[in-house]
Amino acid sequence: MSITFRCANCQKEVQAPDAAAGKRGKCPYCGHSSYIPSPVNEADLIPMAAVDEEEERRRAQRIKELLQQEHDLIAETGTQPAAPLEHQEDVAAEDLYHFVVNYCLDLATGKLDRAQTHVTELRKHGFAAQQAVQDFLGGRAEEPALDSIPKRVLQGFLTQLRDELK
Repeated sequence: MSITFRCANCQKEVQAPDAAAGKRGKCPYCGHSSYIPSPVNEADLIPMAAVDEEEERRRAQRIKELLQQEHDLIAETGTQPAAPLEHQEDVAAEDLYHFVVNYCLDLATGKLDRAQTHVTELRKHGFAAQQAVQDFLGGRAEEPALDSIPKRVLQGFLTQLRDELK
């Protein structure tokens, strides 16, 4: 038997032996180091509840109300929200701190696929992304949300992220 998954970098389908589950391996197409997920057993699946249509309707209405409030506030203050990062010409390391923080938090909670999405986003910003990681490694940036992660573990996460961005 083998495990089939998609490379987080090139999105091509990759197969790995069952014994590789939970480890990292190189993609045969692009060479990217990817986490190899454990195979899913049918017995491990948790049945999901049906969608509550009324709750979904209320949630959609609440989102609509919040968007209208945001629109009204923007009109009232006369300011526009900042452009998304992908539309900004000069992205500073500070603009990318949230990706670094979320990467570490996701690794700490075992959300490895989600952590990899932060790596993908950081790669788009080259040197600024590397500088953001260095700021955390060098103690120039701090985030209280990371205090729950032991210092040595956090250093390991940041070092791994730095190496993935090279």
